[in-house]
Amino acid sequence: MATIELDVGGMHCTSCVARVEAALAGVAGVDEAHVNLATQQATVEGEGGPLVAADLITAVVDAGYTATLVGKHATGDHEAVQHDEQRRWRRRLIAGLACLIPLVILHHVLRVEPGRLGWWTLALATPVQAYVGWPYLRGAWDRLRHRSVNMDTLVALGTSVAFAHGLAGLIGGSSSMALVDAAMILTFITAGKYLESRARGRASRAIFRLLDLTPDEATVVRDGQAETVRPDDVHIGEQIVVRPGDRVPLDAQVITGESEVDESWLTGESLPVGKQPGSQLLAGTINGPGSLTATVTQAAGSTALDRVIALVRHAQESKTDVQRLADHVVSWFVPMVLTISLATLAGWAVLAADWRFGLSCAVAVLVVACPCALGLATPMAVIVGTGRGAERGILIKDAKVLETAGRLDTVVLDKTGTITTGAPRVVAVEPIGTMTPDELLRACAAIEQLSGHPLAQAVVNRAREQELVWQPATELDVVEGAGVAGRAAGQRILIGNEQLLNQAEISLPADRQQQSAGQRAAGRQTVWVAIDGTLAGSLLVEDTIASNAGEAVARLQELGLNVRMLSGDRHDAAQRVAAEVGIGEVIAEVLPQDKAREIVELQKAGRRVAMVGDGINDAPALATADLGIALGTGADVAIETADMVLVQHDLSAVATAIQLARKTLGTIKQNLFWAFAYNVLLLPLAAGILVPWLGIRVPPPLAAAAMAASSVSVVLNSLLLRVRSLD
Repeated sequence: MATIELDVGGMHCTSCVARVEAALAGVAGVDEAHVNLATQQATVEGEGGPLVAADLITAVVDAGYTATLVGKHATGDHEAVQHDEQRRWRRRLIAGLACLIPLVILHHVLRVEPGRLGWWTLALATPVQAYVGWPYLRGAWDRLRHRSVNMDTLVALGTSVAFAHGLAGLIGGSSSMALVDAAMILTFITAGKYLESRARGRASRAIFRLLDLTPDEATVVRDGQAETVRPDDVHIGEQIVVRPGDRVPLDAQVITGESEVDESWLTGESLPVGKQPGSQLLAGTINGPGSLTATVTQAAGSTALDRVIALVRHAQESKTDVQRLADHVVSWFVPMVLTISLATLAGWAVLAADWRFGLSCAVAVLVVACPCALGLATPMAVIVGTGRGAERGILIKDAKVLETAGRLDTVVLDKTGTITTGAPRVVAVEPIGTMTPDELLRACAAIEQLSGHPLAQAVVNRAREQELVWQPATELDVVEGAGVAGRAAGQRILIGNEQLLNQAEISLPADRQQQSAGQRAAGRQTVWVAIDGTLAGSLLVEDTIASNAGEAVARLQELGLNVRMLSGDRHDAAQRVAAEVGIGEVIAEVLPQDKAREIVELQKAGRRVAMVGDGINDAPALATADLGIALGTGADVAIETADMVLVQHDLSAVATAIQLARKTLGTIKQNLFWAFAYNVLLLPLAAGILVPWLGIRVPPPLAAAAMAASSVSVVLNSLLLRVRSLD
């Protein structure tokens, strides 16, 4: 699927978003168009034919907005655009305050007679109307030319009417206070715009930091010489040099050198990770004291960092179902406000014979309405929530995931590689005869150090933990499906299962067979060792439970979630692991192809299910569950299938992710509630509906201040997600 991203200018509310999306959807080859008000960007996707950027830009411009193609370093460009926007609003706010403050002092502090201030009022109010109000006037004119309306229309119409009313009063010898009202309205709304733009910049800071991790230069070795080039110009298979203190430019595999690398951007782990030949380097990580030469394994645009940025950006640009509903409501909002404003003027003029008061109420209705708050309620919370998740190694693929995760009641955990580490460990060394445990382990390590099998690594690790020293093996033969055979210290050593012993015609005592069967039922594996044709002993191996698995399960249960374990192991073995971590319900002896069926059965029982796994055989279950969560250390197919990816092999991050989703969903509901409540409450008050009975109304300047505060409050409430506890 082809994707093109655009920076869109001139959008102020959800009606703008709907118009841009409609314009883009009408271009040939476009299947979907998503526009985000908070990021001011559009993402266009198409499968039916080639997407032409020029056609998309033309469609947006024809709709009355500006558009530019997002480049490869889009996020950095977008950050610069946000800074420029903040500076523009700041300049207009300062200009507005410079004129408004003298007006307020003269009229409301010194209380100078209005007749003596008329032309001074005009002199100070005109720059505000012309300069501070220019963006709204221009935006309203653009909407008018394209036969549409938006928030700019409301602000421009309200302030222009107020200014014209004040000017007419000044010329006619009556009050010019409406000029002060117009200046107040524009200054208050501009203050809100400035604060909103700053807050939106802070909300996007997480993805800005991710982009900053990519260095601008890479040192590549070509024809024996080191050259400094852009990472985009380095190809897979080329060699790069990473000097001490350098940031790694691309994913690569170390060829020579040893060092320690800070991988905290990806794992959240502050301690550096040792690197030697064969180790993987990730783009964006920081090299320590040693110099490394490495072979590039992923080109620019395909690194782990690039994939993380793409995931975060996609989540921030996507829409939740509740946002789509709000967008539909708001699409009728501005026309409705214009209608209410006209009805207010007509009502006061006809029923109360007070058109001046009616005009003031009509202006208040125009400027108190706040479609911006409704348009920002959901995307701002999504941006902050997904950004905070990325900082903690929780990658959310779509905004809908937040809604789903916030409503879960059941979590199903795969056993191997999820509750357990997926890395076998030698837990017992049991010699037969006169050989000591250390001697048996030393002999095994001599052979296994030549093998790359996970069981071999477990044997070598146990020998190193006990600080054993051994002579290197002189030969190694791999017996497929049975084990290995080799020679060390002049001895012929076999290490493997019962099949390997049978092939070598070595008998296994009945008591040992019975013991092995018992261990197998408990989830442990017995590895037999024979030396020079005689059974020498055995090693007991098990898949270790993750150190924080019990704590992670307890956290999930504290969140009110029903936690179950799903495993293909024997029931006894699965039950033992489940009991150790505090899981009471176990689904065991399930074939890989049947895992998805078990998820469906839970869903049929009315449960909203999350599946947590990391292996290839987990992919169908991850796709079937209401929410699929993959451990980032797992198989690529599991990561691609899942809705949420946990970068680290840290089961406790599941509870953190669900807690983050719940708090984000709660913030979205709060934002929408207050945005709707604000408009429902203040629109009638601005229209003066309570004046005949209680004398209560919202004058235009207060209406403008309330409107600005509404948008800012939605953004600030979303920013609180950055500091709310997830533990």
